[in-house]
Amino acid sequence: MYRAFSPHAIGFSVSFRDAVGAAARNGFRGYWFDLRTDAKQDVSVIRELLKAHEMRPAGFGLPVDFHRDEQTFTRDLNALPGFADTARALGLSRCTTWIAAASDELTYEQNFDLHRTRLRKVAEILEERDIRLGLEFVGPPSFRKGKNYEFVHNLGQTLELCTAIGTGNVGLLLDLFHWDLAGQTETDFNLIPNQEYIVLAHVNDAPAGRTVEEQLDNDRRLPGETGVLKIRQFLSGLARLGYDGPVVVEPFSAELKSMPFEKAVAATRESLQKVWLPGT
Repeated sequence: MYRAFSPHAIGFSVSFRDAVGAAARNGFRGYWFDLRTDAKQDVSVIRELLKAHEMRPAGFGLPVDFHRDEQTFTRDLNALPGFADTARALGLSRCTTWIAAASDELTYEQNFDLHRTRLRKVAEILEERDIRLGLEFVGPPSFRKGKNYEFVHNLGQTLELCTAIGTGNVGLLLDLFHWDLAGQTETDFNLIPNQEYIVLAHVNDAPAGRTVEEQLDNDRRLPGETGVLKIRQFLSGLARLGYDGPVVVEPFSAELKSMPFEKAVAATRESLQKVWLPGT
């Protein structure tokens, strides 16, 4: 596995040129794209910048909102082939999205059918271009509190959804915050068929002094900052499985976001260095 960088994951919206330069200066070896913003310039320019900074094209976030109404989904789905073609031109073969863990309108079964249908259409477009799709479950109980119907929020349920989609190119985005708060442990890596099933890994930490029920999805910390989350077990599980893909820091930290961009990138790099397993 290797360290990749996403400015959006640490709360910044900057130009691709500035982001990839800062990432390279701070020792990152991969760049995670937001194609809606990063690919506004010519693909050849982006490739040259990646080459100049010795930066691997790590992957991109899915530019399709499948959580909302049919009209929104259809609009975004129709635009996906263009984004996917750009992704392949950049050498991107990994794409990720997240699953909302509850609903007020749909029962678990209804929501499962909707996700299977919509994400199969997405995955088919990506599969034609040899792009894998990773699904992220959202673990904190607070995300489900007050909702009428719970939905996919742990590893087992996500694996079931991946299988039901059935296109063969759908796997997992594993986020440490969600992994820990869903009660997953290092032994649960045995449930994952192989390392190819993991499309991306996110690392972070959680605020100290809160119960599992009090943890909020949009309030996290840098990896190793508090020691609440079991990051070394998480990275060990990835390593044991043979995962060789990108690892991105996603802290949702107000303190980090308040820093100048270059300083925030350096702080992100330092946090990752402290927890990174030797030899990986």
